[in-house]
Amino acid sequence: MSVYVVSYELRSPDKNYDNLYSYLEQFIYCHDHTSCWFVETTLTARQIRDGAKQHIDGNDTIFVARLDQEWGGFNMKCGDWLNTPFRQW
Repeated sequence: MSVYVVSYELRSPDKNYDNLYSYLEQFIYCHDHTSCWFVETTLTARQIRDGAKQHIDGNDTIFVARLDQEWGGFNMKCGDWLNTPFRQW
């Protein structure tokens, strides 16, 4: 499995994005920031993006990238999640 960062900009404030959040919650995940999730999955970045695109509008944006063990953060709960000894990279 790999860990990915999924970041998005949702530009339709009146839209209900619950389907997007449900999609992301199907993975092993950590969600620490409003528009940023960390997910662990066997899917590729393209597959995650394509799945998420089904739940956003055409004017929204999404970015998905695979992480490795070299990352930096400050004062974030997902840091502990990322550093879990059994994390598979």
